[in-house]
Amino acid sequence: MDVQAFSEWLSGYSVSDRIRMLALVYSRLTIGARQLFLPEASGKEKRVLEILHGLNEVHHTIANWLCDYTKTDSKPFPVGALGPQLLEIEKKYHLEQFLTPAIEYIQNYGPGSTVIR
Repeated sequence: MDVQAFSEWLSGYSVSDRIRMLALVYSRLTIGARQLFLPEASGKEKRVLEILHGLNEVHHTIANWLCDYTKTDSKPFPVGALGPQLLEIEKKYHLEQFLTPAIEYIQNYGPGSTVIR
């Protein structure tokens, strides 16, 4: 994941569109995780658990950011801090085939796209 490009992309949106973008990335990760339950994953249980652990960490991180945007009494986290957090999780759990493609998909199709599902 290119942290700089991700930060620039996300900061280019209004807060409401940032919320939408993060929610779409979150959703796309859930869609990507479905492949872990296909028969081809059988026999790879240790790796599947590692991926699920990493995806849980990514979901938790994104959920924290989304919750922060809903607080009217606090200043939201700086956009530039999210990318490094996600990259750290991506590297730790080897999620390069999950997180980066999810972000790139949303970057290419953006808010309001009908091809997200």
